[in-house]
Amino acid sequence: MRKYLIKSFYFSIPFLVYFLFIFIIDPYEFINVFHVIDKDTKIKVFRRSDESSPRGTMLWKVLHFKREPKKSVLFGDSQGGRIRGDYVEELCGEKLYNFCIPGASYETVFETFWFAVEQIKPENVYFQVAFMNYNSNRSYNLFHFASDYFREPYLYFTTKEIFFDSFINFLYSITKNEKLVKHSYEYAGKDGLDKKSKESLELFFSDYNYPAEYYNELLRITDYCNDNNINLSFIIIPNYEAVDDYLQKNDLYDMRLKFKEDIKSFGKTYDFNLQNKISKKRDNFSDYFHPTQPVIDEITKEIWGR
Repeated sequence: MRKYLIKSFYFSIPFLVYFLFIFIIDPYEFINVFHVIDKDTKIKVFRRSDESSPRGTMLWKVLHFKREPKKSVLFGDSQGGRIRGDYVEELCGEKLYNFCIPGASYETVFETFWFAVEQIKPENVYFQVAFMNYNSNRSYNLFHFASDYFREPYLYFTTKEIFFDSFINFLYSITKNEKLVKHSYEYAGKDGLDKKSKESLELFFSDYNYPAEYYNELLRITDYCNDNNINLSFIIIPNYEAVDDYLQKNDLYDMRLKFKEDIKSFGKTYDFNLQNKISKKRDNFSDYFHPTQPVIDEITKEIWGR
């Protein structure tokens, strides 16, 4: 019996080490006991790739909003991700929680909104919206990257993604090797980003279908905000002019106008996606869809600098 117990103990050691490793590193602060690695490092790690950024951002932001909800919330995708809450607070005193998720579909944004209003009654809600995903054939939902762990917490210790994130946190903390956390975009160069942007245009628009279900859900959200005295606004971020050229060539320009009409019918809309000096200059964008930080800061100032 004693030998059996000793063997069992030795057999269990790797599992105990594995469990303790994730428990202590805690890459998303899901357990929130040890903080041996700082928040900025953890964020850098899960933003390192197109695979880890959507799932990691989803889990991180849901967890931290659940613990410390704010009454002003911005929902959207990666286009709105660079809107800085600290800058908004500096401009007008409003404490904004940026709940934008890279790669978020409209389904993702909708479910995130309904999650948020279960945690707190907001005073101000902003939706960063884009034509790219306003397409019923672009239907998917990233919210499960957070809800799975709430429903089945043991998954935090059994999924390979959490282990890899923990391991990279550990490695980066020791080595400070930036190659571990640098996104592939940072190595692509302008030509590489242009190529990727053209591929993305095909992905977004090659099979377009007007999303009546998205319109109806946005209308439902609008009614909810009106009924609950929540200030609701929409933000349309600018694209590089090559997106306009693509839409014109593929007979989709009128559909984008329809998208804008839909959004403006729901309430106050800040439309920055116009043909102007910003959209004409390639240097104002990292790729065709994402303005640089200085442009985003100017947009932020125009909206909140009141």
